[in-house]
Amino acid sequence: MVIIALVATSLAAGGVFAVVLSPPPSPCSGVSGATRSITIVADLNGYNGSKSQTGPWPVTTVHQCDRVEITIINNDTQAHGFAVTYYSNSGLEIVGGSPPQTLKFQATKIGQFTMYCSLGVCTVHQFMRTGLLNVT
Repeated sequence: MVIIALVATSLAAGGVFAVVLSPPPSPCSGVSGATRSITIVADLNGYNGSKSQTGPWPVTTVHQCDRVEITIINNDTQAHGFAVTYYSNSGLEIVGGSPPQTLKFQATKIGQFTMYCSLGVCTVHQFMRTGLLNVT
């Protein structure tokens, strides 16, 4: 009887902890946003010509709960990286001449997020640090 009482108490306490410690639901639970397709071309001119731009470039806007698909095409011979703060900090590595890669995620958090080269060494790295993804 004592063992049964202890097991029942443990299970009840576990249920309380699970309710108290569970993460909040996603703001996009049950919401089906639009799919937003974005293409980024990496080459000796940066991302989508960012080398010749002043200020953040490229800049794109999506809505909260949208499904975002960013396709990265590397038209250069050297490798380039691509990451988005919060959504994909480790990013992708796209080897020169390889097929395009696509980064997919749901835009759950509102704000401005930097799109940047996640590799430290390439000849145009400094021009691949200022892209912006705006989630409204």
